Amino acid sequence: MEKSLALLLTLHSPIHFPHSHSTFATMRPKVLFITRWYPNRVDKLDGNFIENHARAVAMFCDLAILHVCADPSMSDKVFDWEMKQEFGFTVVNVWYRNNDVSKRGLGRVRKFFRYLKATRIGWRLIRESFGLPEVNHVHIFTRPAMPAFYLKWRHRIPFIITEHSSHFVYDLPVLFPPLKWFTQFTARSARYVTVVSKTLQRAMEDFGFHGNYTIVPNVVFVSGDGVMKSSDSVIRIVAIGGLTDARKNIAGLIEVFARAQLPRAQLHIVRPVPDSLLQAKAEESGLLNQTIFFHENLSNDAVYSLLNDCSFLVVNSLSETFSMAAAEALACGKPVVSTRCGGPEEFINDERGKLIDANDPDQLCKALVWMCDHYREFDPKKLKAFVRENYSSEVVGKKFLQLYEDVLNH
Repeated sequence: MEKSLALLLTLHSPIHFPHSHSTFATMRPKVLFITRWYPNRVDKLDGNFIENHARAVAMFCDLAILHVCADPSMSDKVFDWEMKQEFGFTVVNVWYRNNDVSKRGLGRVRKFFRYLKATRIGWRLIRESFGLPEVNHVHIFTRPAMPAFYLKWRHRIPFIITEHSSHFVYDLPVLFPPLKWFTQFTARSARYVTVVSKTLQRAMEDFGFHGNYTIVPNVVFVSGDGVMKSSDSVIRIVAIGGLTDARKNIAGLIEVFARAQLPRAQLHIVRPVPDSLLQAKAEESGLLNQTIFFHENLSNDAVYSLLNDCSFLVVNSLSETFSMAAAEALACGKPVVSTRCGGPEEFINDERGKLIDANDPDQLCKALVWMCDHYREFDPKKLKAFVRENYSSEVVGKKFLQLYEDVLNH
């Protein structure tokens, strides 16, 4: 593996050593995020929580992002890329074509080598514009760890890993033994493995991924005044997800909403792209574009605007590692109805919403009826204060800074 990466990524430069403790204390560490998820032209909300981590880290560090992913819509080229400045740091996006090869056998091998070449393109852009990082911060197992291993071998740059995927909580990924062994080795090799919740840490350890774990939550931005408008005659309920991610169980929410008979309520569903099965569910209910509305391909700002105008949020998921949607609703001063699905029960309680069992339509129906009657009783200022004290950019950014300092000092 190292030989293949060396051939693809070789750059003739001197070995780089981290700052000493005395020098580092007066400088901002240089950090490179290497990630397979990040908001981009394929999906504007893809890994938006990683973007939020980046904005927090950029408050205390010099930062660059290397994001490599497939673009199923590419037809006139095999690779494409862009480099831009966002929120004060460099973002390099590299896309590779994957719609012209099989998903099995040799097709997977071809896509793998395209990923490596795309990574090489992105690394050259990073090297030219940003230079050598002092710490690599890998987001999501497993592919982004490969360039991190190469840079550790070639330039002695240490790395940490942050995992976000709810696969470990709900539907354990099926990994071929060599891939699982590599992932286990990666977890042990990282200076730290950070996760957003205790639920995710336990699930990963049960799966055999042992490492130096620490919990660093997602970043959540407080927005709007959160004030409930007493003159509103409509109760606006928001849900975020889609059938492309079945764990969100939006189809089940549509069924329950249709039979709950809430005369003043509207259900607003945010989904990445139009989905025929969800569309059919809403059409079957007879409520589509009357009290059930879909919102596709929204930016972060547009999602926050919807949350600011809503009455409460519903998380009907079967599994979550954290639930950004729930935390963002609190940041907008709005309570949450959520299933006990992993992450949300670590911060949703009676002061911030209502918890129900996962995949229980009767409990969901009762919770919707109850929240329609009681959502105004939740104090928006307290909900927003909780988010500021626990999930603000400054709080999360300082947590990562402490990890980077520890890595460099050792």
